[in-house]
Parts: sequence; structure tokens; C-alpha cells
Amino acid sequence: MATAERYGPGEEAQDFAPGDFILAHRHHFLAALISLAQRRRFRGPDAVYAHWSHSALIVELDGTLVEAEIGGVTRNPISRYREDEYHLVRLGSGFSAEGRASAVAFANHKVGEGFGFLDMFGASIYLLTGWPLRLVRSGHEICSGLVVTALQAGGLVPELDPALTLPADLAKLFDVRP
Repeated sequence: MATAERYGPGEEAQDFAPGDFILAHRHHFLAALISLAQRRRFRGPDAVYAHWSHSALIVELDGTLVEAEIGGVTRNPISRYREDEYHLVRLGSGFSAEGRASAVAFANHKVGEGFGFLDMFGASIYLLTGWPLRLVRSGHEICSGLVVTALQAGGLVPELDPALTLPADLAKLFDVRP
């Protein structure tokens, strides 16, 4: 069973399990646009999930992340989120060691790929209109699509479409509330 732990500004998670992931509430222009757009689809009781604007996969015991950002897919220390709010989603024993290893290997293989601007455009059209426009470009990732495809490589979340899944979708699936 998955659990989520909150870490606020100045706090940092410990004891990482590769294959777990974070959902972050970041404070920059693109993050604000993501949260705003998500609020168009996540309304009423689901509105709380639109709070999350970023996701990244834990790939090392020290908390190293693989994440997709404007500059592409990179490895970064979790300490870079010390000034932001984030939740660490611990997937627990329901995510096997083999599944975790597959998810981590997948994410590490993506390091160096580009950011999915086309994917983001398609996801934006979906959020604004409800029309599931799946625009993707091979070798390019958005943050939530990267996390979803890594988890799928490990055998989890087969029901999610990586091209249309955003941080709010992950938050809703795992019931991660601010």
C-alpha cells in the first residue's frame, strides 16, 4: 500500500527506496501555469490535486532523482526541493524489487533526452478542452509522463496514459493531498 509523506520548506526526506517518487509544488512561471491548467479539469473535491506541478522518480538510496524539466531529463539531488513543498510517495511492498529495478533502469536510460514540449502542448489541449490530443515526440519527456512510463516498466499503473497524465492525475491516483 502506498503512503505519502509531506516535507515543507527547510525539510528533507530520508530513507529512500528507488522506484518511489515525489510530487512537488514549485514556485516558478511554468509550475503556476501547470497548476492553473490542471484546475480546469480537477474541480470540486478533486481540485486539491491540482496543487502539484511536478513529479520525479527516486533512483538512488541517497534520494537522487531522475526528472524531466525544461532543459531535458536529468539526475538531480532531492535536496534541490528543500525550499519547496513536496510529498514523497512510498509505494511500499506492493512494488516488488524487480519492478523497482525495472522502473529505475528505465528512468536512468532516459537521462539526456529532451523535454517534451509537444507532449506538454497536447496535455494542455486536453486540460483546456477535454479532447485527448496525444502529441508525442520520441526521445522527449514531460515530468509526469516519465514517472508513469517508469512505473509501467515496473508493472504498475497500466491504466494511465503517459501522454495525458499530469502531476494531478498521479496525486489523485495515490490520494496525495497538500
